[in-house]
Amino acid sequence: MHIIKLVIVILIFLSIVNYVSAYLQCSNTYILNITSPSAFIFDIEGENVNITILRIGNSSCQQLIYMDYTKNNLTSGLLLIQGKYEVVVKSIGQFIFHYYIIKLKCIQKALCPSFLFATNKSVLIPIPDLTTPEALRAFIVSNVSLTFEIIQCNKIIKEYENTTIVFSKYSYVYFKNPKNIFIKICVYKDSLFYLSYKVIPCFINPYLKLSTPSSEGIASYGILNETKTTKPYLIKTTSILGKFNISCILAYNYSQNLVPPCSASLQLNVVLKTCSQVYWLQNVLEFLTLKHEFKLADDILNITCIDSTLSNYSITSLNGYVTMVNQSGKIEYYYGNYYCQSELKYCLPLCGYLVTNVSLEKCGILVSFAVIFIKNGSSTCYKEIVFDNVLIHGKFRFAYILVCGKHYTPIGSYYDAELVFGGGGNGEITKFCKLNATLWLFYLKKNTYVTFPNYFTFGEDTAEKAVNITVNFCKYYAKLTTGKENFRCYKAYSYSIDPFHYHNISSLHNSSTKSITVITIGSTHASNPNYYTYEILIPIALILSFILYYLLFRKR
Repeated sequence: MHIIKLVIVILIFLSIVNYVSAYLQCSNTYILNITSPSAFIFDIEGENVNITILRIGNSSCQQLIYMDYTKNNLTSGLLLIQGKYEVVVKSIGQFIFHYYIIKLKCIQKALCPSFLFATNKSVLIPIPDLTTPEALRAFIVSNVSLTFEIIQCNKIIKEYENTTIVFSKYSYVYFKNPKNIFIKICVYKDSLFYLSYKVIPCFINPYLKLSTPSSEGIASYGILNETKTTKPYLIKTTSILGKFNISCILAYNYSQNLVPPCSASLQLNVVLKTCSQVYWLQNVLEFLTLKHEFKLADDILNITCIDSTLSNYSITSLNGYVTMVNQSGKIEYYYGNYYCQSELKYCLPLCGYLVTNVSLEKCGILVSFAVIFIKNGSSTCYKEIVFDNVLIHGKFRFAYILVCGKHYTPIGSYYDAELVFGGGGNGEITKFCKLNATLWLFYLKKNTYVTFPNYFTFGEDTAEKAVNITVNFCKYYAKLTTGKENFRCYKAYSYSIDPFHYHNISSLHNSSTKSITVITIGSTHASNPNYYTYEILIPIALILSFILYYLLFRKR
């Protein structure tokens, strides 16, 4: 009998919690002022999210024009005429809402984002030919039914009939031989529609953006070149280790504008992937080769999209801050350890490791930059320096360093890992007058650092370049000397390093443990869910249930 009474009391309090959680559910409202016919495209990242779009009339009356509920992520859109609209997004959990407003133009030129046609007209849009296999993804929104076709060599590959929305975000059309491909759209009466498509190569091309000079060393792009075939691969890890052994180094800077003339750098560059963001991480030894001095430096750049930013609230460290950098007229926001870049002396030969680690914490992602010296001059030593711990704030489901040859980053760079020599900084070009160095590049797999399947002799994820370096590959490492540049790819022998053999290096790892669119308005909003609903209210309800049970049913 007492158990039944206790269950009744608990159910009462849980019902109260349910009403409170509904009251406290996150709700974001956006007001849109549409001045001309436009496409409203939106993305929702989250579960159990309601979206409602209302048109506000002159007398403040509201007309419902769209309503949807998603149990998972949603991408959709609709055409809006001139007027004022209210968009309401609700959820009891966390979500991210991202929208675009694209103004439609009454034009009939191919490769434009919107079209206006007379009755029973069609348009044929050519897709540029590529040299590698590719996938095609298309998105079309119309206010009337239409027919959408993907055609190759006069053969219909994919067709959608009598539809107003076509979206193939997760359904790609693949072409092994990407030639003579067209998108055909047929409309049956005067109509505006919005079209966006994206061509996605089935694997990246590391030579696509290669220029001379380049940074040189050892790099993995996630591409395995075998006889007659090229295969992409994907590696997720939380730690990248670059080993170096430098017995001779002397550099002269070509331009000498922003760094000293004898400067050079050894850089470990990787890409951090999260559930919603992408970051470029740089771990650097900056050499002053004439003075036998170096500095320990790091940089972080948000590459989630072209206009992504960083702030001193979104990323923090005791050793650095975010600053604005003008890159050829474009403002970029870099984090760097600018508070702490002391100059240190070195002797040759210099041997050690650059290590970059990431770990997922409750309050965000911790990025650790470290260097380990095992030889400085003729004497063997061991000196471990974790010179910066950077916290990227936010709620993240996952975070890892990604090497992937299947696709490019959102800004068109590579998901690669590279240990390369280059200029001293600020995009400078350095000529190496003397160089004799050996480089290794490993990633953490379980508790051991292992080699990548293959390596390239150049890096493409840095602005600093090098001249007069030749790279010779031997089994699983790169030997660098002065000479003519050679941009090659080599298959690597399997090799691993036991981190515990080198004074427990792994302790560092666990230390903290062409879319054709014209975007006129863009916005991204993250919800502010009330986490007390589930994390605090339910435990409180259970405690109060027992107290109430005791007060009501105790023996008098």
